[in-house]
Amino acid sequence: MYKVVIADDRSIVREGLHILLQSCGDYTVAGEAADGNEAIAQSLALAPDLLLTDLKMPGTSIIEGARSLKDTYPAMKIIILTAFDESEDIYRAIKAGVDGYLMKDTSPEVILSTIEDVMKGATCFQPKENSYDEPVLRRALL
Repeated sequence: MYKVVIADDRSIVREGLHILLQSCGDYTVAGEAADGNEAIAQSLALAPDLLLTDLKMPGTSIIEGARSLKDTYPAMKIIILTAFDESEDIYRAIKAGVDGYLMKDTSPEVILSTIEDVMKGATCFQPKENSYDEPVLRRALL
């Protein structure tokens, strides 16, 4: 059973993700956060296996927080679930050590399969098709 912290500034998104994760039986939601400060604080306090988080919320930048979390808990997985697919955000997420990047319009089945893959050690970045700047992402992967 994987321990998860869910972070999003919209309660309906947090609730939906909570229900989705509980439905498959492999995850327990240890905490929820409504802003970046709370997401980082809960992740540091609870040491979850996974932080499933929005990208742009009030408070501390999730990208900066990801760097700090990865320094403290290198095995912690971080997946960003967002409405923003700008190549610079994706680049910064990769450089910060984020393990996955999904769009909020991704189907629940793909979200769950991506989480499963990331928990097994894969990285998964799925911005919207043809919406990213390939040279920026190539630079991130070097």
